[in-house]
Amino acid sequence: MFNIIADKNISDNDTRKYIEEYIKKYGCTTDITLKNKKLSNRTYDLLEFAHDYKKNETFDLLLDNGAKPNMQLATSIGFDFAFFFRENGVGIDNKKASPELLKFIKTQKYKEFKEEKFRLIKKLLEYGQDPKDYGFLKNILMLINDEKDLEKILNRKNK
Repeated sequence: MFNIIADKNISDNDTRKYIEEYIKKYGCTTDITLKNKKLSNRTYDLLEFAHDYKKNETFDLLLDNGAKPNMQLATSIGFDFAFFFRENGVGIDNKKASPELLKFIKTQKYKEFKEEKFRLIKKLLEYGQDPKDYGFLKNILMLINDEKDLEKILNRKNK
């Protein structure tokens, strides 16, 4: 199932169909993990793979079939912010936001990216993600003085 998700030649829609068949027809579980010491010492799960390979339909299918969001996925979302900044030429260096980055976070492009990620976070919290898992993302947002919206989302879940 990991190979299907990671295959860039298979569309998200087709990936979802294949994964759904594995789940329904063959009774495969959505909480399987992959650990390959040649790649890394960490363990990967299907949900994180679907997120990292931007297969959103597959991601939703996995959530609906019992995949549990975890801290690794929340950390991956935090890295999405760091990579997004870097891709837009305004990275974080030495744990400090550049003046260019502080200007960039006022753009529509950043606001749309943030909205999309925060919708995802709200969904993951509904599926049982622990709000404490977002510490890494909160630290990134604190560097740019933009953590208040995340805190509101996480505090709503805690109540």
